[in-house]
Amino acid sequence: MKIKKYRAADSQQAMRLIRAEQGPDASILTCYQVPEGVEFVVALDVPDLQDADHAVAATGPARRQKIDGAGGDRDMLTLRQELGSMRTLLERHLHRLAVREPQPVAEASALGRQLDEMEVSGALQQRLRMLLPEAADRVAAADALRASLADLSCGEWPVQGVSALVGPSGAGKSQLLATLALRHVLAGNRQPLYLVSCDQQRFGAREQLLALGRVLRLPTLFVSGADALVEALAALPADARVLLDTAGVDHGDSAGMTALAGLLDAAGISHRVLVMPLDMAEATRRDTLAASAPLRPSGLVTTRADVVSAGVQASWLCRAGLHWLGTSAGRDPASAWREADIDGLTDGLLAAWPVSAAELAPAEVSRWSWTSQRIPA
Repeated sequence: MKIKKYRAADSQQAMRLIRAEQGPDASILTCYQVPEGVEFVVALDVPDLQDADHAVAATGPARRQKIDGAGGDRDMLTLRQELGSMRTLLERHLHRLAVREPQPVAEASALGRQLDEMEVSGALQQRLRMLLPEAADRVAAADALRASLADLSCGEWPVQGVSALVGPSGAGKSQLLATLALRHVLAGNRQPLYLVSCDQQRFGAREQLLALGRVLRLPTLFVSGADALVEALAALPADARVLLDTAGVDHGDSAGMTALAGLLDAAGISHRVLVMPLDMAEATRRDTLAASAPLRPSGLVTTRADVVSAGVQASWLCRAGLHWLGTSAGRDPASAWREADIDGLTDGLLAAWPVSAAELAPAEVSRWSWTSQRIPA
């Protein structure tokens, strides 16, 4: 069987063309829209079937009964069913080949764009999208932020014992140690504080800690290896507070992570603070957090918070899932430390929240009615 296509401006003109060439019994397979109008697909090479059908109709009822008795009519019906099935197959094939318009890409929602501008990402953005409408004011944003940050836990530094500062190279562990030591001295705390370092890699680490100890008049110790660390800690008073600075270990150094974990386990140090810089790439922070699992950190301190937005810090704290101990922002040890504060973090996020038009509208001013009164002389 062959097919032929007829194109016209509309379906009526196309049907007139088909009837003029193929007759009133033309087998139309399908039709669809084209730039010029419509296009009909017609099946050809079926004149024998049409002629046989006309011949049966012209012989009258007697002849029709004779053909039915001989089975000719059943053959005709079989052929027509086969032709109908072929038509269905062609329609499906042509439907698959039809050119379809590309679906427009859905634009990002206004709330999503707003959160992206605030650099809110990850689980925190998903929570806020579930709680906030597209056009949310500051009141709704404050409630949603408090609910989204409700599962963050703020930890505290132990009153006594050893706190080990761990993290990647350049995270700011030594700077954090200096900040905490200075706060201890300025608070007038009479509890003994010892500064201990087992960093044998960073150039100038020993000299820097010695200078800090001289300025603050705090005892400083340097150890190398697990045995030396255990011996040094055993010689300290039981009520002393110790800040231990460790060597930086990057996320790709699995051997270094294992060695540091073994050192802390041998010394019996359970309070391990992960120091994480916020200006690091998100992928690097994520890899560092995963690689630090053997260290079993019990708390988290974020550093360099002054160079990133509140959205970056809040998003990272939700991802880390550790007790937040505080934040270091800036290079001045006297003013860099900030205690962990969920309300302060929420206020920082709200400060970056856009002000709606309703909030910018001026407040209604009451109109005073002035009356003139005659004052007697």
